[in-house]
Parts: sequence; structure tokens; C-alpha cells
Amino acid sequence: MTRTLNSEFDLMRLAPCDEELIIAFMPSNRDIYRILQTCHKLKTVRIHPDTLKEMPCVGQTLLYMQKVEISVDDGVPKSPSRGSGYTSQKKDETPAEAHHSGVMIIAR
Repeated sequence: MTRTLNSEFDLMRLAPCDEELIIAFMPSNRDIYRILQTCHKLKTVRIHPDTLKEMPCVGQTLLYMQKVEISVDDGVPKSPSRGSGYTSQKKDETPAEAHHSGVMIIAR
């Protein structure tokens, strides 16, 4: 059975017997690690070409080391870019204004 992951919240639905996944969001290294820990029989991951370009190299290496094939497919939904998510600021807001409008900004 092929399971589609549209966000990191879909990781909770994974089962150990999943063999093929469609990843329609930008997975972090942690997300990939959680996928590999849960899906012991994982063989193939299908991903959009643009998402693969932005995917962390460490995540790709983790999949490679576990002998998981990364299949690049234009039919897979394209993940939104990192800056266009629901936590991004309006262009004319300063960080202080963003904090007061309900958006929390965390910097490293």
C-alpha cells in the first residue's frame, strides 16, 4: 500500500508494514529519521523534483544508507517553499509587530 504524507503530522499514521511513501512536503532530517524508525520495510520514497533539490543531504544519505530508493516524480504534489508557510511574516511587519499579531518568531 502506498501512503501519502502531506505534512509532518501525517508521520503519526505510519505503520511498520509501509513499503512505499509519497512525500508531498519538505521533510527535515528528523522527519526522515522518524520515517525510517517507523517503517521497517520501506523500499521506495516518491518525491517531487523541486522538493528533492531542497531536501537536506543528510536526509537523502539516511535513505540511501537504509537502501530506500528515492523516486523523483512530477506527479507528486510540490511542497510549498520554506518561506511561504503559515508562520511567515507579512512584508511590512517588524518582528515586534509579528509577535503581537499572534505569530511567534524563534531565531537560532
